[in-house]
Amino acid sequence: MRMGKAAIVLCLSWLSASCQAGDASISQQYIESNIERLEAAIVRCDSKAAENGMPDSDVFDLLRQYEYEEVRVFLITRSAAMANECQKPHLTDLAHTIGMLEASTAYAEVEDLISSVKPLMYGKETWALKERYLQLPDDMRKNLESIPYFQKPFRDIPIIERLESANGL
Repeated sequence: MRMGKAAIVLCLSWLSASCQAGDASISQQYIESNIERLEAAIVRCDSKAAENGMPDSDVFDLLRQYEYEEVRVFLITRSAAMANECQKPHLTDLAHTIGMLEASTAYAEVEDLISSVKPLMYGKETWALKERYLQLPDDMRKNLESIPYFQKPFRDIPIIERLESANGL
């Protein structure tokens, strides 16, 4: 459903390294520095998610009150949303840079790089995740969003695995 964080970092690293091969124009250097900052933000936000650990037993009790599939969708989509929120300043910077360069005379110099980066930022999965999240019952979404644990980056897979093991799934 979503591209792994490691895959995104690897792709961004590769793109950044390809820019460094040879003499890079100012526009290439500018977009490369934006890509490097986003890459660092992805790694930093993933570390924050890892540091968040597991929610306490009260949160698990609350999660078990809802349909399993809806909880699973909430965890996956909310985790992605909190990662994006953490990375937002750098995503916004890169989006602005792409838009600015696309409208400039320097676009031809960075067209391949932009074409490689855009699917990572604006893949069809981005809207699909948001749409699934918005389709969840409002009361469930608002109730779970109010829990401090779900207001910062977290890892969804360990929580899903724990719920599945407790339910014998």
